[in-house]
Amino acid sequence: MSDELFYRDPRVPHDIRGPFDIEQLREWTRDLRLRPGDEVSHDQRTWVAATDFVPALFPEGTAAGPMNQSAWKSTAITAERWIRAIASAVWAHLKRVALFYWTHFAELRQLMAEYITFLQEPGSRRELRVSAEEHNDRVYFDGSEWHAQLPDCCVVCGEEADCDWNSEQRSVPDLNWPLLSPFLGLLLAFAGWIFLWDSGGRWLIPLGLLIGFLVGYQVRGETLVAIRFRRCREHLNQTRLPSLRTFRKTLIIGIGDRKVWRRFNYGDRNMETPIAAPPPLPSVARPESTAVEEGTGAPTYPTIRLVGDDEPSS
Repeated sequence: MSDELFYRDPRVPHDIRGPFDIEQLREWTRDLRLRPGDEVSHDQRTWVAATDFVPALFPEGTAAGPMNQSAWKSTAITAERWIRAIASAVWAHLKRVALFYWTHFAELRQLMAEYITFLQEPGSRRELRVSAEEHNDRVYFDGSEWHAQLPDCCVVCGEEADCDWNSEQRSVPDLNWPLLSPFLGLLLAFAGWIFLWDSGGRWLIPLGLLIGFLVGYQVRGETLVAIRFRRCREHLNQTRLPSLRTFRKTLIIGIGDRKVWRRFNYGDRNMETPIAAPPPLPSVARPESTAVEEGTGAPTYPTIRLVGDDEPSS
């Protein structure tokens, strides 16, 4: 005979619990988890009353007077069991929410910089930003997911890459509402405190913040991104790049060097503006030296007569 036992409430015959050993069932008779009116079976096919099961499960006297147990005690034990189950489920959910925010703390901080612009790094060229409304042949949104084709170079250093292309499909968390919900909950709680104008209303602040975190976790979303890129042999292990995140309707791709940004926006064109050579300066005509006839001391070209030249010298 098998040592595994099952029990059920005959009023709900499909709710079968088990398997358990006989010692567990005897312990549960004291907690009223197993009641005298339940049925017990070895094979889930043949059922006998728990009070008629051999060896005996109930203490002596319990089977003879099953109604000795008061109804309120049975109800209290059932209520305690439900309260424990609910508390355990709530605690597990709170841990999941806390783990979610802790895991995405860095992404949430970057997303906050999108709303508070002075927190952004000025002049950054290590990100590729494409809006869903732009008409870009290499990065675009088709209504259900993003498609991104990065330039033909190493995504880390921007140099030529001789390795194969990598094609990945990633699920990027949408953190806009998880970021905004705690602030909205805090704002509403503060407004409620002012409206009540009572010192007891200050407890609305942590309550609103907690509700904001719970709502933000509940309305979180994900965006699919299909991306192709290359890495050179030196940076094959740099798997953190390219990084992906979203801000509203914009896809933000993190890269390692500004060269990738230039290739993405300007292609393979040389970005250095050539300096045009200045035109050659015209040769400066040097004045010809005045030729003087030998012996006479007079120049060979005609001179301009000055006033008084025709007057006899005194």
